[in-house]
Amino acid sequence: MGPLRRRRSLRFRTLGHDRFWWHGLDATGHAPAAYASLTTREWLALLGWFRATQRTGRIGEVNVPAMDLMHGLVFGNGLRRLVQLGHFAGYSSLLLGSMLRAVGVREAGLVSFDLDADATAFAERWLRRAGLGRQVRLYVGDSAAPDAPARAREALGGRPELVFVDSSHQYAHTLRELDLWFAELPVGGLVLLHDTSEFARSFDATGEGGVGRALDDWSAGRSDATVANLNGFVAAGADQNNLPYRDGCGLGIVQRIA
Repeated sequence: MGPLRRRRSLRFRTLGHDRFWWHGLDATGHAPAAYASLTTREWLALLGWFRATQRTGRIGEVNVPAMDLMHGLVFGNGLRRLVQLGHFAGYSSLLLGSMLRAVGVREAGLVSFDLDADATAFAERWLRRAGLGRQVRLYVGDSAAPDAPARAREALGGRPELVFVDSSHQYAHTLRELDLWFAELPVGGLVLLHDTSEFARSFDATGEGGVGRALDDWSAGRSDATVANLNGFVAAGADQNNLPYRDGCGLGIVQRIA
């Protein structure tokens, strides 16, 4: 990987917008792996995506620590069947699609569900611009709908190896997603849930405790899953420079073991 790729996104350190907060941390004077591994076409598409979402107000993407963790899982293990619950404007779909193409996926390797038809159409345009239309399938619909796993299985040609949850952030809806998609996993399969910290519980518009509480309640007493909640304890205002996993929103990790 050449030096220019390793320097990608360093300009983000000077932009000052909240969406680029990771680039301003003390230890992040480098391009993250999820950006450095993009092809030139994919990188130019991502830059265009940032400009378009800034202009239209479609800001709400997952952050770099979570994407780089998934980058390691995909590249380190050659994962080929992913499901995403909540793609919004398409940031993580672009990055996950590029990872899948890099490990040799030529047809659908990522299936994603979102209720927002306009955001989905926007995301599809940028996926085509990046040349990732074959690797990624976006569906408009409820990620907790009972028929969603069958649709994903048909598109992927098998059960998902990893499910990434970043959808409604509502307690009851997240519980339904966990029940539905955990049952779809093979033994060893993974569910990653963004926004599981104490701070992120405020993201639940219903006021019921969000993804963090859902993960706590769902996992209590289970013998068929191993569960970790990175930064689950982190409250609002924490200095992310002091966190080894530098994401105050938290990340839940569930592995099916039986």
